[in-house]
Amino acid sequence: MHLLIDVGNSRIKWQYVLDDYQNELQTHYGLLSDLAGFIKALDPKKIDVSLAAVNQTEQLENLLSGEGFKSIKSVQSESYRLGLKNSYTHPERMGVDRWLAMIAAYSQIKNQTKAKGFIVVDAGSALTIDVVDEKGQHQGGYIVPGLLMAQEALFANTEQVIQYNESVEETASNIDYHKLGNNTLQCVEYGVVNQMVAMVKFLIDEYPDYKVFFTGGDGAMLADYLKTGTVDKDLVLKGLWQVRN
Repeated sequence: MHLLIDVGNSRIKWQYVLDDYQNELQTHYGLLSDLAGFIKALDPKKIDVSLAAVNQTEQLENLLSGEGFKSIKSVQSESYRLGLKNSYTHPERMGVDRWLAMIAAYSQIKNQTKAKGFIVVDAGSALTIDVVDEKGQHQGGYIVPGLLMAQEALFANTEQVIQYNESVEETASNIDYHKLGNNTLQCVEYGVVNQMVAMVKFLIDEYPDYKVFFTGGDGAMLADYLKTGTVDKDLVLKGLWQVRN
């Protein structure tokens, strides 16, 4: 039995694997208190834990170490793993979520004869984009603020943006980001989204034969906007499963 935990900048995701990994596994989301409640219903002595923590807190360490798990493995980025080669001079400095997402994506394309490589777009608190060729060599990538982070930066640092507080009737499900904004809040949101889309589209155009994977909280929104790619919200957890040993 295995507990996979992905600790991001804003929330925790986890999966409980009884035997072999299945794509239909339930993914849980929440805060540290939610994870603690989930663990209470388990028998930790029989469970191995694999942890990918971008934002690892002392409280999380205390929670896991005090439960008596069979084993706890905290994963870091490496120079090489399962055919994937890191481009960083200091591989451990790459965010482990990026590394694991690339491992999972590479496992899906490396046996495809037509695959030229792939791009991973992780749209969370930050927007990260990584490019890997067909031989598993990481070519490099970009990191920019994600949707909420970019909006908050404008609201916090631009007086004219925070001066007005219009109510926006549109909901997230019917917003049309192809439109121009007609109030300050719309202008900020639509502008940030289109800025993110432009960066992703630039790389897709640069690597037209590469398969594109979208993950992260805003990944599905970007994929829908661009009308391309595969959305896999559990890409990091799948990579974590593959490096569990």
